[in-house]
Amino acid sequence: MEEEKSVLNLFTEKNHGISRRFFLKTCGTALAIASMPINLTKVFAADIFTKQPVHTTMTWSLDPHKTQTLAWTTSLTAANGVLEYTNTSDYKKNGWKNALTVSAVSEDFKTNSDYVKLHHATAEQLTPGTSYTYRVGTDNNWSQIASFSTEPAKISSFKFLVFGDSQSGIPANPEYGPWKKTIENAYAAHSDAAFFMNIGDLVEIGQDYNHWKNWYAAAKNVLEKIPAMAVAGNHETYTNHEESKSSLPVYFLSQMKLPMNGPAELKGHVYSFDYGNVHFCIMDSQKHEEGPYISDFLEKQAAWLDKDLATSNQPWKLIFFHKTPYYNKATRSNEDLKQVLLPVIDKHHADLVINGHDHGYSRTYPIYQDKFVDSPANGTIYLVTGRSGNKFYTDLSQKVWDAFFHDPQAEPNYAVITADGMKLTIDGYTQSGHLIDSYTIDKARKTDSPRTILPSRSNYTRLSIWGNLLQTPLLSTPPKKIDNNWYIPLDSFIDFIGGDIEQQNKTTNITLGKDKFSFTADTATASHNGTKVSLAQPIKINKNTAMISAADLKTCFSFNSRFDNSLNILFVVK
Repeated sequence: MEEEKSVLNLFTEKNHGISRRFFLKTCGTALAIASMPINLTKVFAADIFTKQPVHTTMTWSLDPHKTQTLAWTTSLTAANGVLEYTNTSDYKKNGWKNALTVSAVSEDFKTNSDYVKLHHATAEQLTPGTSYTYRVGTDNNWSQIASFSTEPAKISSFKFLVFGDSQSGIPANPEYGPWKKTIENAYAAHSDAAFFMNIGDLVEIGQDYNHWKNWYAAAKNVLEKIPAMAVAGNHETYTNHEESKSSLPVYFLSQMKLPMNGPAELKGHVYSFDYGNVHFCIMDSQKHEEGPYISDFLEKQAAWLDKDLATSNQPWKLIFFHKTPYYNKATRSNEDLKQVLLPVIDKHHADLVINGHDHGYSRTYPIYQDKFVDSPANGTIYLVTGRSGNKFYTDLSQKVWDAFFHDPQAEPNYAVITADGMKLTIDGYTQSGHLIDSYTIDKARKTDSPRTILPSRSNYTRLSIWGNLLQTPLLSTPPKKIDNNWYIPLDSFIDFIGGDIEQQNKTTNITLGKDKFSFTADTATASHNGTKVSLAQPIKINKNTAMISAADLKTCFSFNSRFDNSLNILFVVK
Protein backbone atom coordinates (compact mmCIF):
# COMPACT_ATOMS: atom_id res chain seq x y z
CA MET A 1 0.00 0.00 0.00
CA GLU A 2 2.90 2.35 0.78
CA GLU A 3 4.21 1.72 -2.73
CA GLU A 4 0.84 2.73 -4.19
CA LYS A 5 0.83 5.94 -2.15
CA SER A 6 4.30 6.84 -3.34
CA VAL A 7 3.16 6.52 -6.94
CA LEU A 8 0.26 8.91 -6.43
CA ASN A 9 2.55 11.32 -4.60
CA LEU A 10 4.72 11.52 -7.71
CA PHE A 11 1.69 12.89 -9.55
CA THR A 12 0.53 15.26 -6.81
CA GLU A 13 3.96 16.82 -6.53
CA LYS A 14 3.68 17.86 -10.19
CA ASN A 15 0.05 18.97 -9.92
CA HIS A 16 -0.36 21.61 -7.23
CA GLY A 17 -3.93 22.00 -8.45
CA ILE A 18 -5.69 18.76 -9.34
CA SER A 19 -6.75 18.86 -12.98
CA ARG A 20 -9.47 16.69 -14.51
CA ARG A 21 -6.84 14.77 -16.50
CA PHE A 22 -4.86 14.10 -13.32
CA PHE A 23 -8.00 13.11 -11.43
CA LEU A 24 -9.03 10.62 -14.14
CA LYS A 25 -5.54 9.22 -14.35
CA THR A 26 -5.30 8.79 -10.59
CA CYS A 27 -8.73 7.12 -10.36
CA GLY A 28 -7.99 4.81 -13.25
CA THR A 29 -4.55 3.94 -11.95
CA ALA A 30 -5.92 3.17 -8.51
CA LEU A 31 -8.57 0.90 -10.02
CA ALA A 32 -6.00 -0.83 -12.18
CA ILE A 33 -3.74 -1.40 -9.18
CA ALA A 34 -6.63 -2.75 -7.14
CA SER A 35 -7.79 -5.17 -9.80
CA MET A 36 -4.42 -6.21 -11.25
CA PRO A 37 -1.95 -6.74 -8.36
CA ILE A 38 1.64 -6.12 -9.42
CA ASN A 39 5.01 -5.60 -7.83
CA LEU A 40 5.51 -1.87 -8.33
CA THR A 41 9.20 -2.04 -7.45
CA LYS A 42 9.77 -4.41 -10.34
CA VAL A 43 7.73 -2.21 -12.66
CA PHE A 44 9.86 0.84 -11.97
CA ALA A 45 13.11 -1.10 -12.09
CA ALA A 46 12.29 -2.85 -15.37
CA ASP A 47 12.23 0.03 -17.84
CA ILE A 48 11.90 -1.79 -21.16
CA PHE A 49 11.52 1.47 -23.11
CA THR A 50 14.45 3.52 -24.38
CA LYS A 51 14.92 7.17 -25.25
CA GLN A 52 14.04 6.26 -28.83
CA PRO A 53 10.41 7.26 -29.60
CA VAL A 54 7.86 4.47 -30.10
CA HIS A 55 4.07 4.41 -30.55
CA THR A 56 4.29 7.46 -32.84
CA THR A 57 0.71 8.36 -33.73
CA MET A 58 -0.86 11.14 -35.77
CA THR A 59 -4.22 12.60 -34.83
CA TRP A 60 -5.97 15.93 -35.20
CA SER A 61 -6.71 17.79 -32.02
CA LEU A 62 -7.34 21.00 -34.00
CA ASP A 63 -8.14 22.01 -37.60
CA PRO A 64 -6.95 19.41 -40.18
CA HIS A 65 -6.33 22.24 -42.68
CA LYS A 66 -3.65 23.95 -40.64
CA THR A 67 -2.49 21.63 -37.84
CA GLN A 68 -1.13 18.19 -37.15
CA THR A 69 -0.83 16.53 -33.75
CA LEU A 70 1.79 13.87 -32.98
CA ALA A 71 2.02 11.67 -29.89
CA TRP A 72 4.79 9.26 -28.92
CA THR A 73 6.26 7.34 -26.00
CA THR A 74 9.77 6.99 -24.55
CA SER A 75 11.45 5.77 -21.40
CA LEU A 76 11.34 7.96 -18.31
CA THR A 77 15.00 8.82 -18.83
CA ALA A 78 14.35 10.61 -22.12
CA ALA A 79 14.22 14.39 -22.12
CA ASN A 80 11.02 16.20 -22.95
CA GLY A 81 10.63 15.74 -26.69
CA VAL A 82 10.05 17.97 -29.67
CA LEU A 83 8.24 17.71 -32.98
CA GLU A 84 10.46 18.80 -35.86
CA TYR A 85 8.88 19.40 -39.27
CA THR A 86 9.50 21.08 -42.58
CA ASN A 87 7.87 21.41 -45.98
CA THR A 88 8.62 18.17 -47.82
CA SER A 89 9.79 19.90 -51.00
CA ASP A 90 12.21 21.99 -48.92
CA TYR A 91 13.36 18.92 -47.02
CA LYS A 92 14.39 17.28 -50.28
CA LYS A 93 16.68 20.26 -50.97
CA ASN A 94 17.87 21.32 -47.53
CA GLY A 95 17.14 18.51 -45.11
CA TRP A 96 16.34 19.83 -41.63
CA LYS A 97 18.08 23.19 -42.22
CA ASN A 98 14.84 25.20 -42.33
CA ALA A 99 12.83 22.95 -40.04
CA LEU A 100 10.59 24.29 -37.28
CA THR A 101 10.26 22.70 -33.88
CA VAL A 102 7.46 22.49 -31.35
CA SER A 103 8.20 21.55 -27.76
CA ALA A 104 6.14 18.62 -26.62
CA VAL A 105 3.97 18.37 -23.57
CA SER A 106 5.61 15.47 -21.74
CA GLU A 107 4.33 13.59 -18.71
CA ASP A 108 5.27 10.49 -16.76
CA PHE A 109 2.70 7.74 -17.08
CA LYS A 110 2.46 4.73 -14.80
CA THR A 111 0.74 1.63 -16.15
CA ASN A 112 0.21 -1.84 -14.76
CA SER A 113 3.37 -3.11 -16.50
CA ASP A 114 5.59 -0.13 -17.40
CA TYR A 115 6.44 3.36 -16.26
CA VAL A 116 6.93 5.54 -19.35
CA LYS A 117 6.95 9.09 -20.58
CA LEU A 118 4.21 10.26 -22.95
CA HIS A 119 4.78 13.18 -25.30
CA HIS A 120 2.53 15.12 -27.65
CA ALA A 121 2.96 18.22 -29.79
CA THR A 122 0.91 20.05 -32.41
CA ALA A 123 2.27 21.85 -35.45
CA GLU A 124 0.10 24.89 -36.16
CA GLN A 125 -0.26 27.58 -38.84
CA LEU A 126 0.47 25.04 -41.57
CA THR A 127 -0.43 25.55 -45.21
CA PRO A 128 -3.51 23.64 -46.41
CA GLY A 129 -2.92 20.95 -48.99
CA THR A 130 0.80 20.66 -48.22
CA SER A 131 3.09 17.73 -47.48
CA TYR A 132 5.39 18.03 -44.47
CA THR A 133 8.26 15.81 -43.42
CA TYR A 134 8.58 15.23 -39.69
CA ARG A 135 10.33 13.41 -36.90
CA VAL A 136 9.81 13.39 -33.15
CA GLY A 137 12.22 12.93 -30.26
CA THR A 138 15.26 14.86 -29.13
CA ASP A 139 19.06 14.96 -29.35
CA ASN A 140 20.19 11.79 -31.09
CA ASN A 141 17.02 9.86 -30.32
CA TRP A 142 14.64 10.49 -33.19
CA SER A 143 11.76 8.56 -34.63
CA GLN A 144 11.84 7.39 -38.20
CA ILE A 145 11.41 10.19 -40.71
CA ALA A 146 7.87 10.26 -42.07
CA SER A 147 5.44 12.70 -43.64
CA PHE A 148 1.90 14.02 -43.29
CA SER A 149 -0.33 16.13 -45.50
CA THR A 150 -2.73 18.84 -44.40
CA GLU A 151 -6.28 18.94 -45.69
CA PRO A 152 -6.54 20.93 -48.95
CA ALA A 153 -8.35 24.26 -48.77
CA LYS A 154 -10.81 22.94 -51.33
CA ILE A 155 -11.36 19.22 -51.59
CA SER A 156 -14.01 17.63 -53.78
CA SER A 157 -13.43 14.01 -52.82
CA PHE A 158 -11.69 12.03 -50.09
CA LYS A 159 -11.84 8.63 -48.47
CA PHE A 160 -11.16 7.26 -45.01
CA LEU A 161 -10.77 3.76 -43.60
CA VAL A 162 -13.05 2.34 -40.92
CA PHE A 163 -12.09 -0.51 -38.60
CA GLY A 164 -14.36 -2.34 -36.21
CA ASP A 165 -13.09 -3.95 -33.02
CA SER A 166 -9.35 -4.62 -33.30
CA GLN A 167 -9.07 -6.28 -29.88
CA SER A 168 -7.25 -9.56 -29.32
CA GLY A 169 -10.23 -11.49 -27.98
CA ILE A 170 -7.95 -13.10 -25.39
CA PRO A 171 -7.54 -11.08 -22.17
CA ALA A 172 -4.44 -12.93 -21.01
CA ASN A 173 -2.82 -12.99 -24.46
CA PRO A 174 -2.37 -9.66 -26.26
CA GLU A 175 -2.55 -11.16 -29.76
CA TYR A 176 -2.80 -8.44 -32.41
CA GLY A 177 -1.56 -10.28 -35.50
CA PRO A 178 -4.99 -10.20 -37.19
CA TRP A 179 -5.24 -6.45 -36.52
CA LYS A 180 -1.80 -5.92 -38.05
CA LYS A 181 -2.77 -7.79 -41.20
CA THR A 182 -6.13 -6.00 -41.53
CA ILE A 183 -4.82 -2.46 -41.17
CA GLU A 184 -1.76 -3.05 -43.34
CA ASN A 185 -3.81 -4.72 -46.09
CA ALA A 186 -6.40 -1.93 -45.96
CA TYR A 187 -3.79 0.80 -46.22
CA ALA A 188 -1.90 -0.99 -48.99
CA ALA A 189 -5.11 -1.22 -51.03
CA HIS A 190 -6.22 2.35 -50.21
CA SER A 191 -3.06 4.33 -49.59
CA ASP A 192 -4.88 7.49 -50.69
CA ALA A 193 -7.04 7.38 -47.54
CA ALA A 194 -6.85 10.67 -45.64
CA PHE A 195 -7.16 9.05 -42.21
CA PHE A 196 -8.72 6.10 -40.43
CA MET A 197 -11.37 5.62 -37.77
CA ASN A 198 -11.29 2.81 -35.21
CA ILE A 199 -14.80 2.30 -33.80
CA GLY A 200 -13.89 1.20 -30.27
CA ASP A 201 -12.50 -1.84 -28.49
CA LEU A 202 -9.08 -1.05 -29.86
CA VAL A 203 -7.64 -3.35 -27.20
CA GLU A 204 -8.97 -6.20 -25.10
CA ILE A 205 -8.20 -4.78 -21.65
CA GLY A 206 -8.04 -1.00 -21.69
CA GLN A 207 -6.07 -0.72 -18.47
CA ASP A 208 -3.52 -3.41 -19.41
CA TYR A 209 -0.56 -1.76 -21.12
CA ASN A 210 0.65 -5.04 -22.63
CA HIS A 211 -2.36 -4.91 -24.94
CA TRP A 212 -1.65 -1.32 -25.91
CA LYS A 213 2.01 -2.06 -26.69
CA ASN A 214 1.01 -4.84 -29.05
CA TRP A 215 -1.79 -2.79 -30.60
CA TYR A 216 0.66 0.00 -31.39
CA ALA A 217 3.29 -2.39 -32.69
CA ALA A 218 0.76 -4.00 -35.02
CA ALA A 219 -0.46 -0.68 -36.48
CA LYS A 220 2.95 1.06 -36.51
CA ASN A 221 3.35 1.19 -40.28
CA VAL A 222 0.05 3.04 -40.71
CA LEU A 223 -0.06 5.15 -37.54
CA GLU A 224 3.02 7.05 -38.73
CA LYS A 225 1.46 7.80 -42.13
CA ILE A 226 -2.15 8.90 -41.62
CA PRO A 227 -4.08 10.24 -38.62
CA ALA A 228 -5.96 7.85 -36.36
CA MET A 229 -9.28 9.22 -35.07
CA ALA A 230 -10.44 6.76 -32.46
CA VAL A 231 -13.71 5.94 -30.69
CA ALA A 232 -13.71 4.60 -27.13
CA GLY A 233 -15.33 1.19 -26.59
CA ASN A 234 -16.34 -0.76 -23.54
CA HIS A 235 -13.07 -2.73 -23.54
CA GLU A 236 -11.14 0.53 -23.17
CA THR A 237 -12.68 0.77 -19.68
CA TYR A 238 -11.83 -2.71 -18.36
CA THR A 239 -9.32 -2.91 -15.54
CA ASN A 240 -8.91 -6.67 -15.12
CA HIS A 241 -8.77 -9.81 -17.22
CA GLU A 242 -12.17 -10.97 -16.00
CA GLU A 243 -13.68 -7.79 -17.46
CA SER A 244 -15.66 -7.47 -14.24
CA LYS A 245 -14.37 -4.03 -13.25
CA SER A 246 -14.41 -0.84 -15.24
CA SER A 247 -13.04 2.67 -14.96
CA LEU A 248 -12.98 5.71 -17.15
CA PRO A 249 -10.87 4.98 -20.28
CA VAL A 250 -7.68 6.37 -18.72
CA TYR A 251 -5.08 4.74 -20.97
CA PHE A 252 -7.11 5.71 -24.06
CA LEU A 253 -7.37 9.34 -22.96
CA SER A 254 -3.70 9.58 -21.99
CA GLN A 255 -2.41 8.26 -25.32
CA MET A 256 -4.96 9.39 -27.92
CA LYS A 257 -4.71 13.15 -28.46
CA LEU A 258 -8.09 14.01 -29.94
CA PRO A 259 -10.19 17.21 -30.13
CA MET A 260 -11.17 18.58 -26.73
CA ASN A 261 -14.44 20.20 -27.83
CA GLY A 262 -16.84 17.74 -26.19
CA PRO A 263 -18.85 18.04 -22.96
CA ALA A 264 -16.82 19.15 -19.94
CA GLU A 265 -16.60 15.72 -18.30
CA LEU A 266 -16.11 13.84 -21.57
CA LYS A 267 -13.44 15.80 -23.38
CA GLY A 268 -11.16 13.58 -25.41
CA HIS A 269 -13.66 10.79 -25.87
CA VAL A 270 -16.61 12.85 -27.14
CA TYR A 271 -15.61 15.28 -29.87
CA SER A 272 -16.29 16.51 -33.38
CA PHE A 273 -14.30 17.71 -36.37
CA ASP A 274 -14.76 18.56 -40.04
CA TYR A 275 -12.96 17.13 -43.02
CA GLY A 276 -13.99 18.03 -46.56
CA ASN A 277 -17.75 18.52 -46.62
CA VAL A 278 -18.36 16.01 -43.80
CA HIS A 279 -19.02 16.71 -40.14
CA PHE A 280 -17.81 13.93 -37.85
CA CYS A 281 -19.33 13.46 -34.37
CA ILE A 282 -17.75 10.92 -32.02
CA MET A 283 -19.71 9.77 -28.98
CA ASP A 284 -19.05 7.48 -26.00
CA SER A 285 -21.66 4.73 -25.62
CA GLN A 286 -20.33 3.18 -22.38
CA LYS A 287 -23.09 4.16 -19.97
CA HIS A 288 -22.88 0.85 -18.10
CA GLU A 289 -19.13 1.11 -17.61
CA GLU A 290 -18.61 4.87 -17.21
CA GLY A 291 -21.98 5.98 -15.88
CA PRO A 292 -20.94 5.37 -12.25
CA TYR A 293 -18.24 8.04 -12.69
CA ILE A 294 -20.20 10.62 -14.74
CA SER A 295 -23.80 11.43 -13.90
CA ASP A 296 -26.38 11.71 -16.73
CA PHE A 297 -23.77 10.13 -18.97
CA LEU A 298 -25.85 9.81 -22.14
CA GLU A 299 -28.08 12.82 -21.51
CA LYS A 300 -25.09 15.17 -21.39
CA GLN A 301 -23.87 13.78 -24.68
CA ALA A 302 -27.30 14.11 -26.29
CA ALA A 303 -27.47 17.79 -25.28
CA TRP A 304 -23.97 18.38 -26.66
CA LEU A 305 -24.76 16.49 -29.89
CA ASP A 306 -27.91 18.55 -30.39
CA LYS A 307 -25.94 21.81 -30.21
CA ASP A 308 -23.03 20.47 -32.22
CA LEU A 309 -25.18 19.29 -35.13
CA ALA A 310 -27.24 22.47 -35.05
CA THR A 311 -24.15 24.60 -35.62
CA SER A 312 -22.73 22.51 -38.48
CA ASN A 313 -23.31 23.63 -42.06
CA GLN A 314 -21.67 20.61 -43.63
CA PRO A 315 -23.99 18.70 -46.00
CA TRP A 316 -22.89 15.31 -44.63
CA LYS A 317 -23.28 14.45 -40.95
CA LEU A 318 -21.73 11.21 -39.70
CA ILE A 319 -21.96 9.97 -36.11
CA PHE A 320 -19.70 7.35 -34.54
CA PHE A 321 -20.09 5.42 -31.30
CA HIS A 322 -19.22 1.90 -30.25
CA LYS A 323 -22.35 0.12 -29.07
CA THR A 324 -25.13 -0.70 -31.50
CA PRO A 325 -28.69 0.66 -31.47
CA TYR A 326 -29.40 -1.75 -34.37
CA TYR A 327 -27.45 -4.86 -33.51
CA ASN A 328 -26.60 -8.34 -34.79
CA LYS A 329 -26.02 -10.27 -31.58
CA ALA A 330 -28.71 -12.82 -30.75
CA THR A 331 -29.97 -11.32 -27.49
CA ARG A 332 -27.94 -8.18 -26.77
CA SER A 333 -29.58 -4.80 -27.29
CA ASN A 334 -28.74 -1.24 -26.23
CA GLU A 335 -32.17 0.25 -25.69
CA ASP A 336 -31.10 2.94 -23.21
CA LEU A 337 -28.58 4.27 -25.72
CA LYS A 338 -31.17 4.14 -28.47
CA GLN A 339 -33.79 6.04 -26.49
CA VAL A 340 -31.45 8.92 -25.60
CA LEU A 341 -29.42 9.43 -28.79
CA LEU A 342 -31.77 8.53 -31.64
CA PRO A 343 -34.19 11.44 -31.12
CA VAL A 344 -31.27 13.83 -31.66
CA ILE A 345 -30.04 11.86 -34.66
CA ASP A 346 -33.53 11.99 -36.16
CA LYS A 347 -33.98 15.68 -35.36
CA HIS A 348 -30.90 16.65 -37.37
CA HIS A 349 -31.21 13.87 -39.95
CA ALA A 350 -27.69 12.44 -39.61
CA ASP A 351 -26.85 10.59 -42.80
CA LEU A 352 -24.88 7.71 -41.34
CA VAL A 353 -24.32 6.26 -37.87
CA ILE A 354 -21.31 3.94 -37.58
CA ASN A 355 -20.96 1.41 -34.76
CA GLY A 356 -18.79 -1.52 -33.70
CA HIS A 357 -19.28 -3.87 -30.73
CA ASP A 358 -21.08 -6.76 -32.43
CA HIS A 359 -18.21 -7.90 -34.69
CA GLY A 360 -20.56 -8.36 -37.62
CA TYR A 361 -20.90 -6.20 -40.72
CA SER A 362 -24.43 -4.94 -41.36
CA ARG A 363 -26.19 -2.03 -43.00
CA THR A 364 -29.77 -1.10 -42.13
CA TYR A 365 -32.58 0.25 -44.22
CA PRO A 366 -32.95 4.01 -43.77
CA ILE A 367 -34.56 4.51 -40.35
CA TYR A 368 -36.51 7.42 -38.90
CA GLN A 369 -38.15 7.32 -35.47
CA ASP A 370 -37.41 3.60 -35.25
CA LYS A 371 -39.30 2.83 -38.46
CA PHE A 372 -37.99 1.85 -41.86
CA VAL A 373 -38.30 4.47 -44.58
CA ASP A 374 -37.88 4.12 -48.32
CA SER A 375 -34.98 6.52 -48.89
CA PRO A 376 -31.88 7.84 -47.07
CA ALA A 377 -33.34 11.27 -47.87
CA ASN A 378 -35.92 10.48 -45.18
CA GLY A 379 -33.87 8.59 -42.62
CA THR A 380 -30.50 7.44 -41.30
CA ILE A 381 -28.40 4.43 -42.30
CA TYR A 382 -26.84 2.50 -39.40
CA LEU A 383 -23.62 0.66 -40.26
CA VAL A 384 -22.05 -1.97 -37.99
CA THR A 385 -18.45 -2.27 -39.10
CA GLY A 386 -17.50 -5.86 -38.29
CA ARG A 387 -14.20 -6.85 -36.71
CA SER A 388 -10.64 -5.98 -37.69
CA GLY A 389 -9.02 -8.09 -34.98
CA ASN A 390 -8.97 -11.59 -33.60
CA LYS A 391 -12.36 -11.87 -31.86
CA PHE A 392 -15.54 -13.09 -33.55
CA TYR A 393 -18.99 -14.21 -32.41
CA THR A 394 -20.95 -17.29 -33.43
CA ASP A 395 -24.43 -15.96 -32.61
CA LEU A 396 -24.76 -13.17 -35.17
CA SER A 397 -27.62 -12.97 -37.65
CA GLN A 398 -29.32 -10.67 -40.11
CA LYS A 399 -32.02 -8.79 -38.24
CA VAL A 400 -35.30 -7.55 -39.61
CA TRP A 401 -33.86 -4.01 -39.98
CA ASP A 402 -30.81 -5.10 -42.01
CA ALA A 403 -30.75 -4.45 -45.75
CA PHE A 404 -27.33 -6.17 -45.86
CA PHE A 405 -25.49 -8.51 -43.49
CA HIS A 406 -22.12 -10.27 -43.56
CA ASP A 407 -20.81 -12.54 -40.80
CA PRO A 408 -17.00 -12.16 -40.72
CA GLN A 409 -16.20 -15.37 -38.85
CA ALA A 410 -13.90 -16.57 -41.61
CA GLU A 411 -11.66 -13.49 -41.62
CA PRO A 412 -11.65 -9.90 -40.35
CA ASN A 413 -12.94 -7.02 -42.46
CA TYR A 414 -12.86 -3.26 -42.85
CA ALA A 415 -14.77 -0.50 -44.63
CA VAL A 416 -13.82 2.36 -46.90
CA ILE A 417 -16.04 5.45 -46.98
CA THR A 418 -15.70 7.92 -49.84
CA ALA A 419 -17.22 11.39 -49.78
CA ASP A 420 -17.37 12.70 -53.32
CA GLY A 421 -19.32 15.94 -53.46
CA MET A 422 -22.94 15.06 -52.81
CA LYS A 423 -22.32 11.32 -53.00
CA LEU A 424 -21.26 9.13 -50.08
CA THR A 425 -20.17 5.55 -50.76
CA ILE A 426 -19.64 2.72 -48.27
CA ASP A 427 -17.50 -0.19 -49.45
CA GLY A 428 -17.00 -3.20 -47.20
CA TYR A 429 -14.00 -5.49 -47.73
CA THR A 430 -12.69 -8.68 -46.20
CA GLN A 431 -9.17 -8.62 -44.82
CA SER A 432 -7.96 -10.31 -48.01
CA GLY A 433 -9.57 -7.61 -50.16
CA HIS A 434 -12.82 -9.21 -51.35
CA LEU A 435 -15.61 -6.63 -51.81
CA ILE A 436 -18.59 -7.71 -49.71
CA ASP A 437 -20.78 -4.60 -49.87
CA SER A 438 -21.07 -1.37 -51.83
CA TYR A 439 -23.71 1.24 -51.14
CA THR A 440 -24.00 4.86 -52.31
CA ILE A 441 -26.18 7.71 -51.10
CA ASP A 442 -26.77 10.46 -53.67
CA LYS A 443 -27.91 13.46 -51.65
CA ALA A 444 -28.49 15.69 -54.68
CA ARG A 445 -30.87 13.24 -56.34
CA LYS A 446 -32.26 11.91 -53.05
CA THR A 447 -31.61 8.34 -54.18
CA ASP A 448 -29.42 5.43 -53.19
CA SER A 449 -27.74 2.52 -54.97
CA PRO A 450 -28.63 -0.25 -54.66
CA ARG A 451 -32.07 1.28 -54.23
CA THR A 452 -33.81 0.69 -50.93
CA ILE A 453 -36.58 -1.88 -51.23
CA LEU A 454 -38.39 -2.24 -47.95
CA PRO A 455 -39.82 -5.57 -46.76
CA SER A 456 -43.41 -6.02 -47.84
CA ARG A 457 -46.17 -6.05 -45.26
CA SER A 458 -46.86 -9.52 -43.94
CA ASN A 459 -50.31 -11.06 -44.42
CA TYR A 460 -50.32 -12.10 -40.79
CA THR A 461 -48.79 -10.50 -37.70
CA ARG A 462 -45.16 -11.52 -37.20
CA LEU A 463 -43.28 -11.63 -33.89
CA SER A 464 -39.79 -10.16 -33.61
CA ILE A 465 -37.73 -10.75 -30.45
CA TRP A 466 -34.41 -8.86 -30.34
CA GLY A 467 -34.83 -8.23 -34.07
CA ASN A 468 -35.23 -11.94 -34.88
CA LEU A 469 -38.39 -12.95 -36.72
CA LEU A 470 -39.75 -16.10 -35.13
CA GLN A 471 -40.76 -18.81 -37.57
CA THR A 472 -42.76 -22.02 -37.36
CA PRO A 473 -42.34 -24.36 -35.48
CA LEU A 474 -40.77 -22.06 -32.85
CA LEU A 475 -43.74 -19.74 -33.19
CA SER A 476 -46.68 -21.86 -32.06
CA THR A 477 -49.25 -19.22 -33.02
CA PRO A 478 -48.92 -15.64 -34.33
CA PRO A 479 -49.42 -12.61 -32.08
CA LYS A 480 -53.10 -11.87 -31.74
CA LYS A 481 -55.24 -8.98 -30.62
CA ILE A 482 -57.66 -10.04 -27.88
CA ASP A 483 -59.99 -7.44 -26.35
CA ASN A 484 -57.96 -4.78 -28.20
CA ASN A 485 -54.69 -5.84 -26.50
CA TRP A 486 -51.76 -7.55 -28.19
CA TYR A 487 -51.00 -11.06 -26.96
CA ILE A 488 -48.12 -13.38 -27.84
CA PRO A 489 -47.68 -17.14 -27.25
CA LEU A 490 -45.98 -17.62 -23.89
CA ASP A 491 -44.30 -20.89 -24.90
CA SER A 492 -42.63 -19.38 -27.98
CA PHE A 493 -41.42 -16.38 -26.00
CA ILE A 494 -39.96 -18.44 -23.15
CA ASP A 495 -38.35 -20.96 -25.50
CA PHE A 496 -36.63 -18.17 -27.41
CA ILE A 497 -35.26 -16.32 -24.38
CA GLY A 498 -33.96 -19.56 -22.88
CA GLY A 499 -36.39 -20.68 -20.19
CA ASP A 500 -38.38 -23.84 -19.42
CA ILE A 501 -42.16 -23.94 -19.60
CA GLU A 502 -44.73 -26.50 -18.51
CA GLN A 503 -48.45 -26.14 -19.15
CA GLN A 504 -51.08 -28.19 -17.31
CA ASN A 505 -54.65 -27.36 -18.18
CA LYS A 506 -55.07 -23.69 -17.26
CA THR A 507 -51.80 -23.40 -15.30
CA THR A 508 -48.47 -22.46 -16.91
CA ASN A 509 -45.25 -22.80 -14.89
CA ILE A 510 -42.02 -21.18 -16.04
CA THR A 511 -38.41 -21.45 -14.89
CA LEU A 512 -36.16 -18.66 -16.16
CA GLY A 513 -32.75 -18.86 -14.54
CA LYS A 514 -33.31 -18.51 -10.81
CA ASP A 515 -36.81 -17.10 -11.31
CA LYS A 516 -39.99 -19.14 -11.18
CA PHE A 517 -43.33 -17.91 -12.50
CA SER A 518 -46.80 -19.39 -12.40
CA PHE A 519 -49.74 -18.16 -14.48
CA THR A 520 -53.37 -19.25 -14.46
CA ALA A 521 -55.61 -18.60 -17.43
CA ASP A 522 -58.32 -15.95 -17.06
CA THR A 523 -56.75 -14.78 -13.79
CA ALA A 524 -55.40 -11.24 -13.36
CA THR A 525 -52.60 -12.30 -11.01
CA ALA A 526 -49.47 -14.41 -11.35
CA SER A 527 -46.80 -15.72 -8.99
CA HIS A 528 -43.13 -14.72 -9.17
CA ASN A 529 -40.91 -16.65 -6.77
CA GLY A 530 -43.91 -17.12 -4.52
CA THR A 531 -44.95 -13.45 -4.54
CA LYS A 532 -48.23 -12.36 -6.09
CA VAL A 533 -47.94 -10.12 -9.15
CA SER A 534 -50.83 -8.12 -10.61
CA LEU A 535 -51.23 -8.45 -14.37
CA ALA A 536 -52.47 -5.78 -16.75
CA GLN A 537 -54.48 -8.46 -18.57
CA PRO A 538 -55.26 -12.05 -17.64
CA ILE A 539 -53.55 -14.94 -19.44
CA LYS A 540 -55.68 -16.22 -22.34
CA ILE A 541 -55.82 -19.67 -23.93
CA ASN A 542 -55.88 -19.63 -27.72
CA LYS A 543 -55.80 -22.95 -29.60
CA ASN A 544 -54.47 -24.70 -26.48
CA THR A 545 -51.66 -22.12 -26.18
CA ALA A 546 -51.24 -19.77 -23.21
CA MET A 547 -51.06 -16.18 -24.46
CA ILE A 548 -49.58 -13.29 -22.44
CA SER A 549 -50.34 -9.65 -23.09
CA ALA A 550 -47.58 -7.43 -24.45
CA ALA A 551 -48.07 -5.15 -21.44
CA ASP A 552 -47.31 -8.03 -19.06
CA LEU A 553 -44.12 -8.92 -20.89
CA LYS A 554 -42.84 -5.71 -19.31
CA THR A 555 -44.49 -6.36 -15.93
CA CYS A 556 -43.05 -9.86 -15.57
CA PHE A 557 -39.96 -10.01 -17.80
CA SER A 558 -38.99 -6.34 -18.41
CA PHE A 559 -39.51 -6.60 -22.19
CA ASN A 560 -40.92 -3.66 -24.11
CA SER A 561 -43.06 -4.01 -27.22
CA ARG A 562 -43.99 -1.94 -30.25
CA PHE A 563 -46.34 -2.76 -33.13
CA ASP A 564 -45.31 -1.61 -36.60
CA ASN A 565 -48.42 -1.50 -38.76
CA SER A 566 -46.50 -0.88 -42.01
CA LEU A 567 -44.74 -4.23 -41.58
CA ASN A 568 -47.40 -5.97 -39.47
CA ILE A 569 -44.70 -6.93 -36.95
CA LEU A 570 -44.88 -6.86 -33.17
CA PHE A 571 -41.37 -5.95 -31.94
CA VAL A 572 -40.36 -7.23 -28.50
CA VAL A 573 -37.04 -6.26 -26.91
CA LYS A 574 -35.34 -5.92 -23.55
